[in-house]
Amino acid sequence: MLRRTSLITFVAGVVGLIAIACAVRLSLDPNHYHFYEAADRAAWVYRPGLVALVCLMILVEAALVWGVFVSPQPIFWLRCVIGLGLLGPWALLSTSVFLHAPGYVLFHHLWVWSLVMVLALAALVSAGRHAWWRLHRRKSGAKRQTP
Repeated sequence: MLRRTSLITFVAGVVGLIAIACAVRLSLDPNHYHFYEAADRAAWVYRPGLVALVCLMILVEAALVWGVFVSPQPIFWLRCVIGLGLLGPWALLSTSVFLHAPGYVLFHHLWVWSLVMVLALAALVSAGRHAWWRLHRRKSGAKRQTP
C-alpha cells in the first residue's frame, strides 16, 4: 500500500509541476494575450501576481485530486464523488470567464476540467466494478470482503 501511495504521490507531483510550468510558460509569451491594437501589445506589462494566483489554484486542485486517490476511505467511488462535489462547482465558477482571457487562464480551464473528467471516469469505473462485485457476490452467495 505504501508503494502505491508513493507512486501516486510522485505522479501527482510531477503532473502538477508540469501543469504549473506550462501555465508560467504561457504567461510569459505576449502572443497568448488578447490585444485590440498593435500598440497595446507594445505596452504590455507582465503581471506575476495573477500568474501566481492561477498557479496556486492549479496546485490546490492537484492536491485535492491527490487526496482523493490516497485517502484511506475504502470506497473509492465515494471518494471520487466527494472530490467531484468540491471540484465540480469550483470548475464551473472558475471557468465562467474565458473571452479574451490570457493563455495561462485558458490552460487552467483545460486543467481543471481535465481533473473533473479524471474524477468522473474514476468514479464511474469504480462504481461499476463495485456494483459488479456486489452482484456477483450475491449470485454466488460468497461472504468475502470488498476488493
